[in-house]
Formats: sequence, structure tokens, C-alpha cells
Amino acid sequence: MICYLDRGEVPDLEDISPQVLRYLVRKAEAAAGRYRRLQDYYLGRHPSLQGKHSPDEVRVAVNYAKYVVDTALGYYLGEEVKYDPNARANEGGGAVDIGPVERAYHVQHIAEIDQELGRGMGIWGECLELCYASADWDPLPRSAKIDPANGILVCDTTVEHNKLFALLWDRRETTAGERYYSIMLLTDRTVKTFRSATVEMTAFRQEGETQFHWFGAVPVIAYENNGDRQGDFEQVISLIDAYDDLMSSRLTDKRKFVDALLVFFGMTLREGDESRLAKEKFLDGAPLDARAEYIQKTFDEESVQVLADALVRDIHKMTMTVDMSDQQFAGNSSGQALKLKLLTMNLLVKNKMRRMERGLKERLALYNHYLTVKGEMQRLDVDDVDVVFTLNTPINEEEIVTMVTSLQGIVDDQTLLGQLWFIRDPAEALRNIRAQRKLKQEELA
Repeated sequence: MICYLDRGEVPDLEDISPQVLRYLVRKAEAAAGRYRRLQDYYLGRHPSLQGKHSPDEVRVAVNYAKYVVDTALGYYLGEEVKYDPNARANEGGGAVDIGPVERAYHVQHIAEIDQELGRGMGIWGECLELCYASADWDPLPRSAKIDPANGILVCDTTVEHNKLFALLWDRRETTAGERYYSIMLLTDRTVKTFRSATVEMTAFRQEGETQFHWFGAVPVIAYENNGDRQGDFEQVISLIDAYDDLMSSRLTDKRKFVDALLVFFGMTLREGDESRLAKEKFLDGAPLDARAEYIQKTFDEESVQVLADALVRDIHKMTMTVDMSDQQFAGNSSGQALKLKLLTMNLLVKNKMRRMERGLKERLALYNHYLTVKGEMQRLDVDDVDVVFTLNTPINEEEIVTMVTSLQGIVDDQTLLGQLWFIRDPAEALRNIRAQRKLKQEELA
């Protein structure tokens, strides 16, 4: 979570009072209930499955929360994020080398961490990333996703909301059964660990020595899903609950419909007839004027389906996600018609990408500072590097190849190569093309 403090509350960031730590942990504990509720919905632990219910009552949960989050996530993070030097970098006259950062990304499979961050944004509305140094003999910068329930990024109250420090906290238990609070405090220079038995009375006691890091800023990054920090499905929880209740009632009525009462008119069953009828499905010796009928509950399946479809449409409409199971979604629609149907989805993920790009550039700056201090790369301006997202949409391969071919000589080669779906690094592909052309010229000479 993100908290805001007046700078006067923490005059010395390297000597923060226990009162401030207690205040922040209490705030985090108060907000934990919301995070747990959203996590439960994503994992399918819906209220419709909770509580007591009769044996003949069917309770189900249709996990639209997970569907909404994962659909949007796969749409804009299904392909790895790319980092390309832009035209502004080329104007400087020197090549921008982000190779060391990309190697650090590759070693830890940064695309998986991006996926976890995007999923956290979709569930909780916000997520935190911790940058740290690996424990290898030659340490490299690495990243880890931090749940907002256990991470607090503290910013000042100015309009710029500059970062002051960050807390990573957790409630732990020793093998002896002793419960305690563990807090890691990170500033722009140091990392400290504190411990306390309770939040109310005991002061936080520092454990171990103060450690220094090489990131040059507070190594915790906040990712916001939107301006209100709401999850993708948070505004439609009531619709999800209504759909769960409707499906549960529908299945319960189906079960009761099957378990209808058999009523006999004009006759009385003898002893043993009930078990014989249940086993043999046949009863002999009934009077000629007797009859048997089932008493069944009237069940209007059509009206229930109309209501269910309306709830589903509202869920997709309010979450701005596309219903991929809709039979009318594709059909014989043209490419332009499909783009219009995906318009709301594009609006949703464009906002997500803008906000995530800010965090990814902040990560790039932290990694660059760390590797610069180690002497493995030069200092760079993150504005010289473009963060490129690739929307995971069906493509017309022939149309793209035709477009790229027709634009040769009008658009630069690297940009054109970036349009080809099978090229992951346009800059590397361009270097390979130039090397290949040079080799052919030498062979002809």
C-alpha cells in the first residue's frame, strides 16, 4: 500500500521513531481485510460457498473475478515487454547500451515477475516491487513482487509525492510458538531490520547491522492499476455475487425438480411395495381405475437464462473486458469490426500500460544505478529507452508482411522489423542484417 506522511514527521530518515513504525503497521493491518477479500474472490472463495446450507441445496461459485483479471493480463502482458533505445538517444551521438540491464532481466526471468506485478495490480488495484542484490558471489540486481498487504511505500504530502522510505512487514512465529512483528526498513541508502513482540507497547528493536545498498533511491516501486487503486473486478463484486446466487438457486431447483413426489390415486400401497417399486420400477396388482402422477415444481428455464445473460453482459461491460465465448464476437466480422469490439479492452489495457511503464522505467533507473556503481555499464537517461508492450491479439501475418515490405525506404528498418511478430529484438535483428550484407559484399569482392 502507499501511505503519505508530512516530511516533518520524519526529519531524519535514518533514525525513524518507533511511533511512526507502529502507526504505519496499524494502518496496514486495518487495510489487510480489503486485500484478503479481493484475493479470496480471485481464488474462487466466494461468499456463496461460505456458511451453512441444507444438504439438498447446491452452492456454486462462477469465478468471473479470475476471468476478468487473467484476460486483461494476457492481453497486454502475454508477450514479454521490450526495451528499445529511441530517437532521442540517437540524437546524443552515442549508442545507448542497455545490455547489462537486459542480462540481469534475463537471468531472473523478469517476464514472470512482470506477470505477477500485473496480476497483483488487477486483483488489489496496486502492487509493490522490491529491488535487491542477489546472494551470489557476484551479486546482480533482482526484483520480487511484494503484496500490498505486507509492503508500505511512504511518500511525502507534496504534489509530487516523493518517496521517503518503505517498510516490508510480516507477522512471524518462532519454533517455540512466540509470535512477533518483523519489519524491514528501506531508505535511499540503507536497509535495516526491526523486531517487536507487539505493536501497542513494545518498542521496535533493530536486529543486526545497518546495510547499505547501491540503488541510489528507495528500492521499492509502486504500481497502480488506476487512479483509484481499485482492482479489475472490485466494482462488480455485487454482480458476481448475484450471478453465484442465481446459478446456485438454478441448480438447487434442478435438483428439486428431479426429486419430484410420486402420488397414487385410487389405490393404497401394500407393505414392501415402496422398496419393490424403487428397485424394479414396476408395480403389479393396481386397480384398473388407479393412476400415478409426479408432482413437479414449475421451472421457467428461459426466464432464468435471460437474467443470467444480463448479469454476464453487465459484468463484461463494467469491467471493460470482452466475452470471448460470445458466439457473435467474431463470426464473419471484418478486421475493423473486431477492432471496434476490442475498443473497450484496448482502453482498459492502455491505461494499465501507461501506469506500468512508469514503474518499469523506475526499475530500469534503479538497475542502471546499481550496475553503474559496479562499473558494468554507463549511466543512462531512462527517457532514452522506450518500454514497448505488445498486445496479444490475433494477427493477419500476410497483411503485416505486405505492409512492412511496402514501407521500405519510407520508415527506418528497425521500426519495420519491430512490426514483425516473430522478431523479439529489432535492434539485434538489424545488426544481424548489416553483418550479413557486409559478409556478402566481402565474398563478392
